[in-house]
Amino acid sequence: MIIILLILLLLVVLILNAFFLYIQQRGSKALGSEAPKVKMDEGLEESTARFLAKDKDEWQIESHYNGSKLYGWFTDNDAQTTVILVHGFGVDHNSLNVHAQLFDKLGCNVLQIDDQAAGKSEGKYLGFGYIESQDLLDWIQEVLRRHPTDKIVLFGASMGAATVMLTTGNDLPKNVKLIIEDSGYTSAADILSYHCQKRYHIKGKLLIAGISLMSRLRAGFSYRQTDCRKALEKNNLPILFMHGKNDFTVPFNMRDELSTCGQFPKMSYGSLGVHIRSYYVDSKNYQQAVDKFFKKYL
Repeated sequence: MIIILLILLLLVVLILNAFFLYIQQRGSKALGSEAPKVKMDEGLEESTARFLAKDKDEWQIESHYNGSKLYGWFTDNDAQTTVILVHGFGVDHNSLNVHAQLFDKLGCNVLQIDDQAAGKSEGKYLGFGYIESQDLLDWIQEVLRRHPTDKIVLFGASMGAATVMLTTGNDLPKNVKLIIEDSGYTSAADILSYHCQKRYHIKGKLLIAGISLMSRLRAGFSYRQTDCRKALEKNNLPILFMHGKNDFTVPFNMRDELSTCGQFPKMSYGSLGVHIRSYYVDSKNYQQAVDKFFKKYL
């Protein structure tokens, strides 16, 4: 009987480990990270190409979380504001080139980073925003080391949006002034549960709890630590919440749940766009919302 129980326990561990690797290892497509194909508003492709042609300095730091080498690319506009862009799940910094050109056009310095286990950066596992939020603290310090008087704006999309929201749960330097989240989810457990129900018509609560335990053992964090609502309860920085009503990767109702957390200045923007594509199809209103947010709080 003991042998049978040990065999069953081993099978459970192996199954949970397989799910953990499927969901969190580098290159995971567990959340369907293939970018939605949409036609950009007129002029966006050309302005993005001009931005990409500008000189960029490659930065490198070491993660205090686990020692991984991390890489970023800085576009210097000799400005007093630097925007750090944090990309989403299963992609790299290039996924936000269109958004980077927006902040470049608004006259900001732009720092695009590759998260752990993405692009050029080292790391084995995706962190659903938690590992990335710890590394974002390091990137903030690197900006301050090189540009000590700059105001800092944190912009994140999807998992990157969760990252910037989770970062607000920390004691941030006074230079960090604003947060912009585009298509962010409430927590790792919530977004995995949503996809379990959407794709496989199961709640998967016990499975997700088991994968969270495996994440704790292998990646150093549990899904409890990815709850953006708890972080926002501690936040005092202005946040702009930006979501598309036709987003089927992160449901639109998560915007309402997130934007009602905490007591801090907030603005909201909504479009008919799909996941992280509001700016592509509603660029005029999207830019106006960002510009209004800057003018009011920066």
